[in-house]
Amino acid sequence: MGRRCGARGPRRDGFALIAALALLVVLGTTGAAMLRMTSLQQAGTSRALLAERGAQAARSGIEWARRSARTRGACPAAVSTVLLSEGALAGFQVVVTCEATHHSEGTDERVTVQLEARATSGTVGSREFVYREATETMTF
Repeated sequence: MGRRCGARGPRRDGFALIAALALLVVLGTTGAAMLRMTSLQQAGTSRALLAERGAQAARSGIEWARRSARTRGACPAAVSTVLLSEGALAGFQVVVTCEATHHSEGTDERVTVQLEARATSGTVGSREFVYREATETMTF
């Protein structure tokens, strides 16, 4: 029982098409996953940058209050609001609270000032909302 002339073995005509489709599905899934990771990384970087800007806005509120307190020898006000409108800190609102206590050290009169700054930007509950605090105590 030999082989007949012109007879073929089992048909394999569709195998390459199935392998190509499987490869396309794998590459498409991999590309979609990489795109998703990239967008998540960008969003995380944006939030970290916004948080750092918030921290710097709070520090600028502390620096403003420190200079005012040293110049006047007392708190600038119990509560002050500073609206930042320049550069990278534009859009931040900084609320600065100041509390001064007076005490004597021997014959010297000292003032201790407790400063607290709260910087906010954006709407509460949104992705762009930032809240940062900074505090400082100084005696002069």
